[in-house]
Amino acid sequence: MDDIEINLMENTIYEVIITSFNKQVNFKPFGIKFNNKKVILNLYPNRTLKNIKTNPEFLIQFTTNPLVYTKALLNKLTPSDYNKEYFLLDSNIVIKANVYSICEYVHEDNYGKVTLTQITANIEEIHEINNQPPVINRATNKIIDLLVDYTRIPYMNSTQKNDYINKLQNLSSFIKKSGNNQHIQSLKLLKKEIIEE
Repeated sequence: MDDIEINLMENTIYEVIITSFNKQVNFKPFGIKFNNKKVILNLYPNRTLKNIKTNPEFLIQFTTNPLVYTKALLNKLTPSDYNKEYFLLDSNIVIKANVYSICEYVHEDNYGKVTLTQITANIEEIHEINNQPPVINRATNKIIDLLVDYTRIPYMNSTQKNDYINKLQNLSSFIKKSGNNQHIQSLKLLKKEIIEE
């Protein structure tokens, strides 16, 4: 374990890539919280949840690269994006975590009721991959917002899907203006995915 401490505010949601393992590795973006030196992750029924229930060890990867989040969500990451330990090459910090407890509850929002599973995990190891300054980029924030909404598409009706498509179109010029090539590639991937749905 690297001699690193991360000082993150408790009960604040941080966007990360969760890497889980079963028969194959799975990378997906999620929001996590820290509380009492533990990691809290709320999961809808998905591949990450299945993997973590089977194998309680997983990685929490911090990156500021919007294209990594987009490729992870759309299953477009390739072995050229990570090393043999499955650390993403664009990660700043990687935390190895191990499940401490699993609790299910019913969550209701605009899209209906769904069972959520709260994973609480212990931090086992912390590794610094790239020594990059923490940054806030407006275009990255917009991409993350679009990705979070995209995960709800299976629960959306046709009006909500059209609203999402309009939001994607409306934010495109802002993202192109305040972002870089990674943001533009992220937009292209999202738009292509929407067209193919």
